[in-house]
Amino acid sequence: MYKKLAIIFLAPLISFTSINTFAKEPKNLDMIKARLIQYHNSGEYEKDQAKVINQAMEYLKTRLARERKSSAHEKFAVVLDIDETSLSNYDDLQAIDFARVPNTSHDAGNKGTNSVIQPTLNLYRYAKENNIAVFFITGRTETSRPATEKNLQQAGFNNWDGLTFKPKNYHEKTAAIYKAQTREQIEKQGYDIVLNIGDQQSDLIGGHADKSFKLPNPYYFIL
Repeated sequence: MYKKLAIIFLAPLISFTSINTFAKEPKNLDMIKARLIQYHNSGEYEKDQAKVINQAMEYLKTRLARERKSSAHEKFAVVLDIDETSLSNYDDLQAIDFARVPNTSHDAGNKGTNSVIQPTLNLYRYAKENNIAVFFITGRTETSRPATEKNLQQAGFNNWDGLTFKPKNYHEKTAAIYKAQTREQIEKQGYDIVLNIGDQQSDLIGGHADKSFKLPNPYYFIL
């Protein structure tokens, strides 16, 4: 008799508890966008970019100094991503209220008006002045080549050693595979990739680089 009564009174308690269990509400999207704009306009975004590039520069200088003392001279190379690493799409992203859709960065790239990310250009120039090869590997497609080359040159990137675009028929789930395979091909040319710099983890994972540095990018994510 007592066991039956326990079941009768417990059932409503379980039901009542489940009704009042709510999921945690995510942060408001408009507030997040406002913070993204503030991060850029305050200068903190640029400062954070400079911090990363300065660390990469110090590593490059250390490797170069070590190499000059060595009897075995290596062919050093630096690999750079383009969007949000060498050139900025920020104005285009803000113009569409950060509502990035597939190929948005490619459309921006086709205009050829992206602004330079100055710390990266400084590193690029240092590398070239010290006879270090620089290769660009981008997620842009081959249709963007004319505008991209013009944009890079106008921004101050001159005489690069390679510029690879994502194949038009690329169907892998992540860009990391394509980028790692391209770095591997650079190594097969006899280069030691001292630095690999990008704004996405997919720019960096997969090996084939001595040291990788990730620039901040809270504005979009690419697998």
